[in-house]
Amino acid sequence: MPGTPLPADVVEMAIFEQLLEMDDDARIHHTPRRRPAAGPLLPLLRARASRPVISTAAAVPWSADPGFSQSLVDNFFEQADGTLKEMQLSLASQNLEALSRQGHFLKGSAAALGIVKLKKAFEKIQYLGQGKDESGAGSSAPDQALARIAQLMNDVNAALAEAHRAFAAYYQ
Repeated sequence: MPGTPLPADVVEMAIFEQLLEMDDDARIHHTPRRRPAAGPLLPLLRARASRPVISTAAAVPWSADPGFSQSLVDNFFEQADGTLKEMQLSLASQNLEALSRQGHFLKGSAAALGIVKLKKAFEKIQYLGQGKDESGAGSSAPDQALARIAQLMNDVNAALAEAHRAFAAYYQ
């Protein structure tokens, strides 16, 4: 059961609840099954059970883990930590293309979890790295883009710490 509710300005619950439904699905799909009673259908059921499974849905490894959403959140923070270190190196080497790619990667990960502030900040970094302005509509000079990305990295670090605290309280 979750602890402290997630703040709406940190996590968009409509998105995150979809992940929580997967936790619920895992619990529902892994309830013990009744054994078939002996009778004329038993040999047929045994034969059917010995056939290879065609559907891969039955073999999804996370479905046995009711902490699926928590594992996704934990993985996000691990990935974010590593990618942010790469972004600092890209910023130091003024590699806008790499910053755009890294921003895009983390934007998608944050969006999948519903982490609002991070998604927006990483989207801005993605656009700036592409030579666009923060909204993706206009253009930005490389030196201006790098300066703004450096500022956004501070926002990212603050938003990441805020999200980490919120999820830690939620999963306590």
